[in-house]
Amino acid sequence: MRTRILVALVLMAAVLAAFLVFRSGADHHGHAFREVPEVPLPSLLAKPGDYLRKEVRIQGEIVRQCPSAGCWFFLKGPEGKELKVEMGDTLPKLPQNLGRTAVVEGQLIPFGDGVEFIGTAVEFR
Repeated sequence: MRTRILVALVLMAAVLAAFLVFRSGADHHGHAFREVPEVPLPSLLAKPGDYLRKEVRIQGEIVRQCPSAGCWFFLKGPEGKELKVEMGDTLPKLPQNLGRTAVVEGQLIPFGDGVEFIGTAVEFR
């Protein structure tokens, strides 16, 4: 009898957890988000030198994404600017999420003549 009650409770907890994840509409990959400062994407792109190699959280709309593995994507910035987010070192394969909002934690690094964001965790909304 106790076994049946325990199994029923575990099943109910699993159904509740699945419902909460589905209801949130979020799809999280990588480590759990930490308490790092959130920086608006326009601020980051306007003054990238202020944020180089600092752990921050950003968010924006995905306008392009790696077609084969989804491991990198571009976030839409102000005035037609875009920021490349590279997740391949942390997460080599991600689902396609064009048009969705990505919330990403990581660091801005110099890349060529510009900058690139190296992500360590991402949530698609």
